[in-house]
Amino acid sequence: MKEIRRITSELKPSLTASNERARVEYALMHLERSSLTSQGGINPTFRADMDVVHIDEKWFYRTRKTQNMYLSHREEAPHRECKHKNHIQKIMFLSAMARPRYDAQGNCVFDGKIGVWAYTEWVQAKKKSQNRLRGAWELKPCDKVDREKSREYLVKYVLPAIKEKWPESDRWNTIYVQQDNARTHIKPDDPLFLQEAARGGWDIRMIYQPPNSPDTNILDLGWFASIQAMFHKKMPKTLPEIVAKVNQSLAEYPHQKLNRIWLSHQACMREIIKHKGSMHYAVPHLKKKTRETRMSPCSFD
Repeated sequence: MKEIRRITSELKPSLTASNERARVEYALMHLERSSLTSQGGINPTFRADMDVVHIDEKWFYRTRKTQNMYLSHREEAPHRECKHKNHIQKIMFLSAMARPRYDAQGNCVFDGKIGVWAYTEWVQAKKKSQNRLRGAWELKPCDKVDREKSREYLVKYVLPAIKEKWPESDRWNTIYVQQDNARTHIKPDDPLFLQEAARGGWDIRMIYQPPNSPDTNILDLGWFASIQAMFHKKMPKTLPEIVAKVNQSLAEYPHQKLNRIWLSHQACMREIIKHKGSMHYAVPHLKKKTRETRMSPCSFD
């Protein structure tokens, strides 16, 4: 019998009593109402969340300080170098993801990938270098991402992408865009957002996720880690290549994996209710591959 076991201890946000209450309320709101009344509410299930889009920002670095590689005995390890390991080129990306949808035969009719957009701008070089002349246009990360920039990207990119890609069968239903409580994010009653969201007869609303709760957003829950793992395998060398490789990774990302993260989101909400809002829980293993094509809701079994 083994007396010592190896674990990974994750540092999690400290929650107040109001934070824990907000987390429980969030999870309870996602329960399917019909399941609360059937069979005496013994085994309630969660909503499929087909009307929700999760958005968030994430830094993508050109390379990692340490990169695992697999080489044959004849291959030589690549020489990776930069001027300073604490100043690796990076770009912040805004991501928006919804839940994939399938028809009765299990065919994907909507992959849920709304889009990924880089916070970048084209500027003229102020000085001459060995890579370009003075005055040449080059891609640079935005100096700052504040509320104005966040509003600009929502109106210019996110809302048009939702309207273009959203399934026609749900064209007239309400769509909820969920974001975290960062100070740089717009408020749900932002006038310009409401004006552009309603353009064309759409009903798109902004909502907040609970404070200090990355486990209630599917991007932080697993999508960012998954897409970054794909991205770093492509080894970009320049800022334009970072943007190109992220978009390539998005195009190659399997919709099945995205759907599994939504199932994990339901499992997390179940644990939030069981642990009265605490973040200290272990997400149970689910038979996601058997659920994904059936779109089976997560229950309290």
